[in-house]
Amino acid sequence: MKMPSILFLLFLLKLTSEAQDSLRKVNIIAPDTKTVFIGELGQSLGSILTVQGVVVDGPDKGYEEGPNLIVHVINDSATQVPLQIPLSPYFGSFGKGTMPVIKTGNSYRLRVYETGEFIGSPDGAFNEAGVVIQTTGFYFKNRLIVLAGEKTAPLEWHPAQFEGREALLTGIAENENDTACIIGTSWKLKLVYSPKWTATEIGKQAEVFGKIQRTPIKNLFYVLQGRTRLVRLEDQLGKQVSLRGLAISQNRYWWFNYRGTDIYVEKMEQLPGWSDENHFMAMEITGILDQEKLPRLDQIAVKDNRDLKMYYIIRNAKWTPVNKLLEPEWFEFR
Repeated sequence: MKMPSILFLLFLLKLTSEAQDSLRKVNIIAPDTKTVFIGELGQSLGSILTVQGVVVDGPDKGYEEGPNLIVHVINDSATQVPLQIPLSPYFGSFGKGTMPVIKTGNSYRLRVYETGEFIGSPDGAFNEAGVVIQTTGFYFKNRLIVLAGEKTAPLEWHPAQFEGREALLTGIAENENDTACIIGTSWKLKLVYSPKWTATEIGKQAEVFGKIQRTPIKNLFYVLQGRTRLVRLEDQLGKQVSLRGLAISQNRYWWFNYRGTDIYVEKMEQLPGWSDENHFMAMEITGILDQEKLPRLDQIAVKDNRDLKMYYIIRNAKWTPVNKLLEPEWFEFR
């Protein structure tokens, strides 16, 4: 009766052995000529590049404190994939020589190369040494070494930066004849095959995610069957919404963060498929957007009888995980 279980165990052990044998071992000190170590910027480590982005403070704990760059442009290619990488000067300190003065919240164009090192402690190190040290797991942590740079104006997303690629772009909702449009500061997007904006949506801040196509007319672009929605919560009150953000938990309480705004989700912890592992998971919540006076979320750690505050709340909610949030969906949360 136990034979099938034994055979299955042997099968799993065989797969594990084959998987380990199939690993390609590379000598990190002297890699072969066909091996290239690719960094988070998508280029080989040590490549000198031009990047553009905004500086934020890294987390206080861990190995990423100090100035971090949220990367928006790599060489001449704009990116909305979230990339936050610590910065270090090539020599001396920031603000001296060719090093720009680095201040949180400012945007910069920098000449850099990407490098890194293994940090933390591997499994078993605590037991071997007999010393308990607060650290992370053993992993490779990258950083950008700054050679020179300059402060720039904040980057504004433009359809021309993403021609032939998918992007999330924000502007004002308008209709042009029978076609919905989004109007930017110096560009127009025609949303082909998308529903026209309703009378209550026209003039509101809106966004579209889709593949950007150029037209023969300067600064006029179109998106075929893009995903469209209003952006501001106040413009969607009382309506069916689909919001992309992060699930947050603290002291057994759950809520949802949409671009920096904390939102209650009705019976969030009871949603089908929910688990404690959803903390800080990117997801899309759908339901009816309402408002109600509810216990303050910023008092969870300090008060049992919390004060009331007006919050947005999503009723009749459903959720689905998403692979990743794009930079415009992340930035306000940071």
